[in-house]
Amino acid sequence: MIPKIILIVFTVLFVISFTPAYAQHHSGALAPPIDFDGLRVALITILTPEDFTIEDAKNANLSIRFFDSDTNVNVKSVTYRIQIFQDENLLANEYFFDEDGNLEVEIRPTKGCLEQNLWKCTKYYGEKHAIAGAYYARGESLPIIQGPVFDKSGQYEIKVSIVGATNPKTLTTKDFLFETFLHIPQKETFMIKTANAQEFPIDIKSYDSTISNLKYEDITQKISYEIAHSKDHDQLHGYDNKQIISLKKDFPSFKQGYDVEIFAEDVKLQPSSYEFDVSSPNENIIRVNISHEEMLLIEKKLESTNKKDTIKMEIISGGQTNLNQLNFVFENGLNANVSWDSKLNAGKIPMTFLFFDKNNNPAKDILFAYSVTDSSGKEIWSNIGTGKTLLGISSPHGVTQESILIPENGQYQLKLILTGQNSKNFETFFTSKSDFSISQTNTPTKKVTSVPSWVKNNAGWWAEDITGDNEFVQSIQFLIKEKIISIPITEAKQVGPQEIPSWVKNNAGWWAKGLISESDFIKGIEFLASQGIIRVD
Repeated sequence: MIPKIILIVFTVLFVISFTPAYAQHHSGALAPPIDFDGLRVALITILTPEDFTIEDAKNANLSIRFFDSDTNVNVKSVTYRIQIFQDENLLANEYFFDEDGNLEVEIRPTKGCLEQNLWKCTKYYGEKHAIAGAYYARGESLPIIQGPVFDKSGQYEIKVSIVGATNPKTLTTKDFLFETFLHIPQKETFMIKTANAQEFPIDIKSYDSTISNLKYEDITQKISYEIAHSKDHDQLHGYDNKQIISLKKDFPSFKQGYDVEIFAEDVKLQPSSYEFDVSSPNENIIRVNISHEEMLLIEKKLESTNKKDTIKMEIISGGQTNLNQLNFVFENGLNANVSWDSKLNAGKIPMTFLFFDKNNNPAKDILFAYSVTDSSGKEIWSNIGTGKTLLGISSPHGVTQESILIPENGQYQLKLILTGQNSKNFETFFTSKSDFSISQTNTPTKKVTSVPSWVKNNAGWWAEDITGDNEFVQSIQFLIKEKIISIPITEAKQVGPQEIPSWVKNNAGWWAKGLISESDFIKGIEFLASQGIIRVD
């Protein structure tokens, strides 16, 4: 448990006006509120990590929070009966107790149960409360459910009955039943080969749909795949079209600092429907969550083409991103910066938090919290972490991405607080503030000739004779045709086929290595266009 003195100090530093909306800040399932002794109470279940699969981790944490939906204050000393089902099969059924109304249970999935009644394979570990007679967390030790729970993909139903509250001896006159649903994604790994014959894995986790026909195009630096779709299924069970695409850090495209564009059946998804997360030290992650409005547009497209059972997804690596950045300095010598895409307006904005030590090297094992207030001083977003023993968001590698909801364009202040390091809370927290604005720029911007980073990869391969002239010319033709780059139209000479001059190839190699500017490289492309080697219509 977090010491009360820490909570008191934190309250002074960080005034948090929790609202019921904060209960949905983290991914999870929220059951509708019901009446309980004059209170409107609700229950939320959260699985951590949210994209858990048994292939990635041996265990997961299931959090169950019982609270007053009007004040967002937890109901104390709660006895829960937890039942977990999949496809109407009972997997777990046991009683648990928690003093602060926020129960945490460790789930250890196992495979290979041969029992017809799967619940018979499930075992429970931990201490039992002397009065409540239910499993409970003591210190840092959590109760454990071990069995065929979350061991495969699909939807799980979590039924939680409240059989006691206020204190361990108080029983409710009747059980209050809450039903929530959690999804375990299906993970698939696809191996792709680039133009220089390198192989890379692409991991995709999908919810409620299967993945097929994954392809990667070197020329366009595009990942495409198809997801299963059934309109009848969506209407019956609800639509949960989420995918999580994981790429190794050394993958040739989709790098930190570059745009990502996503299309579903040629419908361009809004930035609020996806997130490009570079905070992991080993991989870059693209999270896609198609909105209901976008899904309606996609279904119209499908109807117009008589294509109903699959949706084609396309993810394209774009040009370099212009970032807004805030800098923070703390009294203990650490510093931080927070950055986000300058093109983003009000809505859900992914912000990257980077922490550095006194020597400006990445800081490790940081605990931090933050809040965002508007121009009137009203708090509109905050996060203090979800741990029961330590206060703060854990950032093991000093890089964390948070999606922050900014309700409207305007002036705001971000308060960043260092709460600890190396799995310990500081005795005194360190605070730094910075003002920022979110605004929509309506002034037309001057279009400039710009080449995405992936073209540089192609140019380098061509210069090293890994790819041929035809592949290089085709890539440039495609970029011009799609207006990804802008080349002035010049009068082309009507001549027969001819080779590309060696100096153009030299320029491409030098540009790939950063020895000449992008504009010098484009001069070579202009020459190819003027000679008719590349046609510009």
